Amino acid sequence: MPKNFQKISFKKSFPQVLPYSLRGKIWLIVLKIFFGFFRIWKGKQWRTPLANFEENPPFCTREDIFFLGYKYYFQTPVYFPNSTIEHFTKQKIRFSLPENFVPQNTITLSVGGDLMPYAWIQKDYTQHLWNEVGEFFFNGDIVFANLETPIHLQKSASLVPEVMITDMLFNANIEMFEIFSGKPHFKGYDILSTANNHSLDMGEEGICKTIEFLESQKVSFTGTARNWKERDNFPILERKGIKIAFIAYTYSLNREVLPKGKEYLVNYERLNLADCSLKRLQKDVENAHKRGSDLVILSLHTGNAYQMYPSEHTIKIFHRIFDECGVDIILGSHPHNPQPMEIYDFTCPFTQQKKQGFAIYSLADFVAYDIFVWDRLIPLLKLHITKGFCRKKMHTQLSRVEILPTYLWGSKTGKKELRFLNLERLVEQIQKNEVPAFMSKKCVKEAMHLYELWQKLFANKLD
Repeated sequence: MPKNFQKISFKKSFPQVLPYSLRGKIWLIVLKIFFGFFRIWKGKQWRTPLANFEENPPFCTREDIFFLGYKYYFQTPVYFPNSTIEHFTKQKIRFSLPENFVPQNTITLSVGGDLMPYAWIQKDYTQHLWNEVGEFFFNGDIVFANLETPIHLQKSASLVPEVMITDMLFNANIEMFEIFSGKPHFKGYDILSTANNHSLDMGEEGICKTIEFLESQKVSFTGTARNWKERDNFPILERKGIKIAFIAYTYSLNREVLPKGKEYLVNYERLNLADCSLKRLQKDVENAHKRGSDLVILSLHTGNAYQMYPSEHTIKIFHRIFDECGVDIILGSHPHNPQPMEIYDFTCPFTQQKKQGFAIYSLADFVAYDIFVWDRLIPLLKLHITKGFCRKKMHTQLSRVEILPTYLWGSKTGKKELRFLNLERLVEQIQKNEVPAFMSKKCVKEAMHLYELWQKLFANKLD
């Protein structure tokens, strides 16, 4: 065991990846053989997350790319620093309201992870997708997620392949967006982040067409823009007198490059570097305060994928954002599988007010269906935001977090089908031998494996 590291283990072993087609299974065998050679060469070093791994394709060495593939197809890191595990183990997501605080209004913000154009996101396969969790998620006063694909309606859909071995350029269509949005049964999204490593997949035109489409759907967007004025006028949504600013940034654009002079198109900074610059983000938060926002939320697309805990440098970057920028809430995306939550005490650099910041390091894939099994565990959050008076001054803060553990079930035999299942309710059914008829034995094992992951990352963290 590496010094000062702790091994992550599970009661019962379960496959790390589960392809669903014969072609996918054959590819997986080939890739496991290929990466098996790396275990001999790099196995000991790659048991832990790589220090300061930026995971940004233009700046990756060939060895970095192999490490990413090794994590995905062969073995996710199983050793993490004791300090990291202890930090998240001790976390209790409880918020302290100030003395003499008189609440006026409370609103809820529903938060989900990555919306991605996988082949299974079709109406024929998703008739029952939202049955168990749609009411919880879509009844928030504000509903938010990360749209990790352009929607350029003049171009055909470009899907996430089952086995990812080359660069991918995404594009979704109206049918997918309606599925993402729970239509026709639920209201859909109020706001989406459009800043992520796939923002430029359909080029500058794709960004503009995506914005036009979201405007036609009356959905606000943050993180991309058609000009500098629009970029600086990121949305501040108001509900019941509470104004919330939404800012979004991405650490990468894959191999795409912003046109010179058009940096407004995507909020891109190398925010997975240990010493990354936060100056532009600082100005955005200052702008949010000047525009009268009560709370600032940052959707941050960064971190390291396919590992249970964030890397040490990622944790430091999140803490720097609280301390140096005064963001109230950080909603992390990109790692695809879920990563834990924390409360972080800081002093806002603009108001000098002491605050409790909240972060989740990865909201995971959401409406998607990846072969990496941990991606199928989805933490759906509902954030309660309260505004009131404290010593005759207005005060707004996050007052409570609800979390619904969700299992994205995909059929293993017969017709393709996807359903979001309330994981805790499902486990109770399994323990009572009341397994839903549509679930196979392999699905039961998968659900129990993800429930153990859930317990390691999120259980007993809330009031």
